[in-house]
Amino acid sequence: MIFTQKMKVLYTNPIFLYYRIPYYKRLKDLFGGEFYVLYSVNRYKQRKEWVGVLDKIPEALGDNAIPYEKEKIFDTYTKSFNKCSFEQGGKKIPFPIGLFSLIRKLRPDVLITEGFFQWTPLVLFYGFVFHKPVFIGYERTCYTERNASWFLKMHRKISNWFVKGYIVNGTETTKYLETLGIKRSKIFVGGMSADSKMLQDKIANFSIEEKLQFKSMFVSGDGILFLFTGKLCERKGVSYLLSAWCEHIKKYPNDILILVGAGDLGEVLKEKYALIDSIKFVGAVPYSDIYKYYAIADVLVIPTIEDNWSLVVPEAMSCGLPVATSIYNGCHTDLIYEGENGITFDTFQQDNILKALDSFHYRNLKDMGEKSKQIETTFNTENCARRTFDAIVSQVKTKD
Repeated sequence: MIFTQKMKVLYTNPIFLYYRIPYYKRLKDLFGGEFYVLYSVNRYKQRKEWVGVLDKIPEALGDNAIPYEKEKIFDTYTKSFNKCSFEQGGKKIPFPIGLFSLIRKLRPDVLITEGFFQWTPLVLFYGFVFHKPVFIGYERTCYTERNASWFLKMHRKISNWFVKGYIVNGTETTKYLETLGIKRSKIFVGGMSADSKMLQDKIANFSIEEKLQFKSMFVSGDGILFLFTGKLCERKGVSYLLSAWCEHIKKYPNDILILVGAGDLGEVLKEKYALIDSIKFVGAVPYSDIYKYYAIADVLVIPTIEDNWSLVVPEAMSCGLPVATSIYNGCHTDLIYEGENGITFDTFQQDNILKALDSFHYRNLKDMGEKSKQIETTFNTENCARRTFDAIVSQVKTKD
């Protein structure tokens, strides 16, 4: 179904990666071409590894992609507008010069913004002045916000007065918003969708010969091939996984662990575990090649100690992989059916990790992978975009 009532929707999102583009493209279709995405060109230029996305956005969205080039970003670590440090931390404070005027020129009927800060205060102000409904895309959870200050909580509660509705990833974000006193009737599960169609298409074209040849680079025995993909940093819990792995291979010496990704712990961990043959550090891999690792792996393992919604989980599920992930991963409530398509564990309890890894030796991995595919479908691009569309249309028709 295509929306026939005239409604110009503007999604303001300063920066996003490849996986979000199919979602926006589908929303453009659902809104009959009247869906636009406004993004910050300068933020992409500051992140060299992401700058390639700049070309993909207009390719997919055409004139519905609205580049914004006047934003200035102040880095509290470098104390500069011209140089941002992403490895050393520090706050990135946006100065969205001319953004209000640009939005006014576009004259949207509905606005969607990301989170409660960044561009959101300005977008909410626009909605208030011109009597336009504003929706917030949100993904934080009770766990990730466990240390949120009184000021942050109050800011979010006050902002809620000017918000028409929330598009959230899933159950854990819904729970958090409810703790702020936000009515359940204003919260809608859109979902954080992986680009599952792209991954599935690439795997389908990955021949058996190519797959076997690629897999032979890592595996020589008949053990289980576990895959981690993500940043090699403290927050991702990789150190805990590797420590447990050294115990795991005493029982299962043929198992292999591939780690795809880079980060501030990369060199330290590679040096520490250099003599463990079953641990394979691959480094950073282009997004266009990640499907190869999903194609050869048996199980995805994500030991994160804090994540809103690890996108690699639905990615792997769409490729037919069972998943082992921590209870600190905000997606586990919606995506992991315990014992059916995956296992959850407490990263801080090594026995928990070992039990999870061990359990896959006594389960039908193929059946678990098929279950993963079924579950992921609920959160694929089509269904996430459809729920977002339905939420906006239903709320805009509803008077406050």
